[in-house]
Amino acid sequence: MTKTLELVALGDTELDLADERDDVRGMTVLDPRGHRIGEVDEILMDERERRARLLVVASGGILDLCAHRRLVPVEAVDQVGATVRLERSDLHVETGFDYDPDLARPVDYRAVYAYFGYSPFWEGKHATPYFHDRRW
Repeated sequence: MTKTLELVALGDTELDLADERDDVRGMTVLDPRGHRIGEVDEILMDERERRARLLVVASGGILDLCAHRRLVPVEAVDQVGATVRLERSDLHVETGFDYDPDLARPVDYRAVYAYFGYSPFWEGKHATPYFHDRRW
């Protein structure tokens, strides 16, 4: 069964995340080797559960001009502390899925999850841990 899914950008809603400690916007994102990937520019959340589902990681550009924004499932987050550390390499993220909120066509979230090797959160066997559970 194909599911049409709408996620909202946290910054575009007046809702809060179910746990405010999961708001990692503005934090530096590192890969497993400690290489800088970018910053968490935005969080895409589902309105019903108010849970973070995808990070929008911005990299490159100067003063936010020409920055690349890539989608990263929250399942790829390994640890959260002073930075967000992912389980995937910087190259894996950089060759992933672009995010542009101004595009008219919907994002294929299933493809984003498949690219990173995770089951989508809306499938029954899936349980997304909160970021604060991975704090160090």
